[in-house]
Amino acid sequence: MSESTMRGRVVRALKDLNAIAVENPVLPGTPDVNYVEGWIELKWLREWPADESTPVRFPHFTPVQRVWHIRRRLAGGMSWVLVQCKREWLLFDGAIAALYLNQSTKAELWEVADVITDTLNPKELAAWISRKQSAFLLTVEDEEKLRQVLRSGIRFPSPST
Repeated sequence: MSESTMRGRVVRALKDLNAIAVENPVLPGTPDVNYVEGWIELKWLREWPADESTPVRFPHFTPVQRVWHIRRRLAGGMSWVLVQCKREWLLFDGAIAALYLNQSTKAELWEVADVITDTLNPKELAAWISRKQSAFLLTVEDEEKLRQVLRSGIRFPSPST
């Protein structure tokens, strides 16, 4: 499977939530799928690192994507990151993914994932992403980490006018 195949599966699974695939060259960092209540970034890995102490790297999870998810969450919007590796699917609050992806081991990612499953059941996926993220309150520590990332100098691009 690839990320584009994954995108098709997710859009079909969320058809009742009016999901659409998005390619946005005007605003880099925009997630792959939009649905009636928010956004989903998709990440696909062929396999987990062999060494359990090695951070899991998502080569295409860019600093601009990280900032996009942080800003969306701090503004009260909903965004998610859905990861597939082999038969495993992990769903992350977008802001939590921004803090942990590319910096954490598989075990650490499993600790912060909202959902871990071995099947992509359309009804379950719709139920998971339809929960209001305010139910997943950020700790004061996590919110400060998010604000530090924004202060670190990564600039979010402005839309072209």
